[in-house]
Amino acid sequence: MKTAGWIFIVIGVLAFIGAASKGHSVFGPLFWIGIGSVLIYLKREKEVTNAEKTIVKPIEPKQPEKTQVREEKAETNNAEQCAPVTFEQKEAALCLIAFFAGYNDDLTTDGSAYMVSYQSAIFFGIGNYKETLTTALPKYQDADKLIDTVLTIKDRKSREFILLTCYDLTKMSGKAEAFEFLYNIANEMGYDKERLHKLIDQYSERPAYS
Repeated sequence: MKTAGWIFIVIGVLAFIGAASKGHSVFGPLFWIGIGSVLIYLKREKEVTNAEKTIVKPIEPKQPEKTQVREEKAETNNAEQCAPVTFEQKEAALCLIAFFAGYNDDLTTDGSAYMVSYQSAIFFGIGNYKETLTTALPKYQDADKLIDTVLTIKDRKSREFILLTCYDLTKMSGKAEAFEFLYNIANEMGYDKERLHKLIDQYSERPAYS
């Protein structure tokens, strides 16, 4: 296309000179000069376009996660750790703690196991402990349902309170099956045996069960 354009221009220029010298019309020669110029222009534009297409754009490095996004994630995690506990979850927590109290032989209202269990009502803001527990126990005759409901509690302080209270009751009973059951529940909450004992040591000077 470029070569043809130059040919048309050369022909047009020669014809223009000849026509002008003889006094003839120069319209024809100018027409060929114009066609040649257009062909050269189009060829040049095509070359520029092809060159732009072959240029490889550098890949921008992946930007690190913005501080704002990280802060939003941290706020979400904190919100889950401080999530409100529903009344249903509180009932399930009371029942689970009462279950561990049942490993103890002395369950009179004057006994230490009862007093430890009663602390759960104070912690969860339940004034009528006996009535609430009596009403809730029939709902959780299925142990799986009871544990599943307790595991829905996301508040970290509430989870740790439940584990520590159940540990106190388990330690009072001294029964191996109670410890095994406690470790299983703690593991479901994300506390393996090592982490559970660290929690116990953090809140109590008494030696942990081994």
